[in-house]
Amino acid sequence: MITKAEKKHIQSLHHRKWRNKHSQFIIEGKRLVQEALNAGELFQSVFYTDEFFQVNKDVIEKISLTLPACQKVGDKEMTAIATTDTPSGILAVCYIPEYSNAVHGGNWIYLDDISDPGNMGTLLRTSVWFGIQNIVLSKNCVDVYNPKVVRSGMGAHFYLKSFSNQSLKQFKKSHTIIGADQNGNNINDFEIEAPWVLVLGNEAHGLSKNTKVLLDYTISIPKIGYGESLNVAVAGGILMEKLVNERGNW
Repeated sequence: MITKAEKKHIQSLHHRKWRNKHSQFIIEGKRLVQEALNAGELFQSVFYTDEFFQVNKDVIEKISLTLPACQKVGDKEMTAIATTDTPSGILAVCYIPEYSNAVHGGNWIYLDDISDPGNMGTLLRTSVWFGIQNIVLSKNCVDVYNPKVVRSGMGAHFYLKSFSNQSLKQFKKSHTIIGADQNGNNINDFEIEAPWVLVLGNEAHGLSKNTKVLLDYTISIPKIGYGESLNVAVAGGILMEKLVNERGNW
């Protein structure tokens, strides 16, 4: 049975302030939990319902090898601690890793005031797909450990390093800084130099003024059909594919 203290602690992790304070975040659902297990994630705690256990005994048994204290809870208790309206039957608390802010080689993604959790999660998932494991977020981005971001990321959090509230200036001496902009150079004609940072801007306003002055180049995706613009997550995926597969991956 879950204690009042445990319940209060998990509910606090629904909010950014307490996630930062405790360096913990919530994941829910069999798929995310299995991805965490595959990545070697160590859980702080795990809670599951009897209904989930009856169908997924192997998952609970695997968790119990490293966390014997994982707990079975009632449906009402699960509803009380879950971040979703219809809980899936399993919830885990994970640790937020701490990384050095030192810039190193390789390609990076810089997210400039991305506000939509779904877009953020999709961009993280896409970055991991293309082998880009370093993500930098500007001050006003949605929290990378927001439950909606975590669900949309589909396990990407366990395979990348994210750095929040960071300036783009730190890359000026070591990387080519490329901004995605509708008025930029055609990506098909763009010749890349050195390791790069791809900068993706806010859904409504695009790249901020403070970011634009730091760019070495801007690139765009040529329009063949109709439409005003592409969703930032869609555009980000297209640009990552072009930069990684056609321009080389440093």
